[in-house]
Formats: sequence, structure tokens, C-alpha cells
Amino acid sequence: MLTSEDLATDLAAAVAGPEIFAVYQPQVSLETGSIVAAEALCRWEHPSHGDIDPETVIEVAERSGLIHALGRRMLAEGFRAQAEWHETGRPWAVAVNVSPLQLTDGSFAMHVAEECRRHGVPTGSLIVELTADGAVDDPVVLAQLRSLGEIGVEVSLPGYGEGSLPSELLPRLPLTEVKIPGRLVRSAGGPALASLRDAVAVAHDAGLRVVAEGVETLTHLDIAVELGCDRAQGFLIRPPDSEIAFPGSGAPN
Repeated sequence: MLTSEDLATDLAAAVAGPEIFAVYQPQVSLETGSIVAAEALCRWEHPSHGDIDPETVIEVAERSGLIHALGRRMLAEGFRAQAEWHETGRPWAVAVNVSPLQLTDGSFAMHVAEECRRHGVPTGSLIVELTADGAVDDPVVLAQLRSLGEIGVEVSLPGYGEGSLPSELLPRLPLTEVKIPGRLVRSAGGPALASLRDAVAVAHDAGLRVVAEGVETLTHLDIAVELGCDRAQGFLIRPPDSEIAFPGSGAPN
């Protein structure tokens, strides 16, 4: 039986090699239908056990202390892809998932700024997407998020609309974007739809962009539009893909 300790040992050896790689899932503007960003998602293809579930990878990395090395690897992957997009006339932003544990490193924002310069991409085209919405309660994490905002990096908060974040906090947090989970988008109807629409309005009043995740059908896309979301992401738009060129750039009609 494969244990967490076994996985941690294997991950330590894999984190700098080809077993770890990124796939990219685009986001489209619901106003224009064009791709405007793509989220870099971590994948681990274990030589003996095949694809390891992404949540397991993050859990093992956090418990073992490998999250910093893994996080820097994923930032590098995202910057590499973004540099290629920009060179080929696709000025898309890249969203990279960041664990709150990475933000306990006081040099995180400085490292991000240095990597942006090294890869020749503007800091304003990077979106740091937190992997936990509770992270904003930590003063150390908040300090790093503010430092990222000061250099122009955008910050995205997941899990919006689930009620864990008091709406009055939104204007005081160093955020650029909130993301509505796919399960809420896909189940929205009746009172739930009205409640989510109100949550989107609150986010907009705070000056934040709203992304609908998990858009899998045209009905889900219609819900995202009805909610007033700014962007959509999901299998209907395009599944995660290692191909970073994304032939075709529009949302489904």
C-alpha cells in the first residue's frame, strides 16, 4: 500500500523532474468570449502509480515541507508558458495556485518579482490563486498578499459564495478576483441563484472580478452570465491541456 511517507519520498525526487508538469485551463471573458487567462494546474505522473490526484499532491507537499519547492516549480512552469503566449501575440494572464504555507516565506513576493523580470513578463499578468479561502485570516499571509499587490500581481480567492467569508471584509482584503465554485454554479436555481447574484454584486461593489468555475454545459454558461460573472472556466470552455497554445480562442456559442 502506498503511504504518505512513500509519496513524500517520491515527490522529493520528482519535484525537479519531468514527472511534475503543468496543464492549463483557459478562462474566457463573458463580455467578449475571448481567452483572457489560463490557470496552471499541477500534475504528477508517477512512474509506478500513474497520475496522482492533485489534491493528494498538495496535501503531501504541505505535510512534508516540499510545498515551497513544488510551488516554485509551478511558478516557473506558468512563467514559461506565459512567456510563450506573449511572444506569439497572446497577452493572457496566468493563474498559479499558491498554498498559504508558501506565503509564510517572507521572500515570496520578492521571488515572484524576480521571476517576472527573468522571464520578461509583466507582474500585472500574474494571478496568484490561493488554495484555501481561510488564508486571509493569517497576518503573515496578508502581509505577503499586500506585497504582491504593491508590485502589481493579482490575487484570486476561491470558494466565494459558500459563506465562509463575511462580505464586509471584501473591500479590506488585498484581492483582485473571487471564484465561485463549480458546484454552486451548476446547482444554482431559484433562491440559490438570487443569493449568488447578490454575492456577485457585493464582489463587484468591492471592485473585484468574479470568475465562474466548473462551467460544463451551455446551461452552466447561461447561469454564469445571469449571475453577472466576468469570466468563466470549465470543461465547456476547454479541459486542462498540456498544449499551451490553445488553438481557438472563443467561448462556445
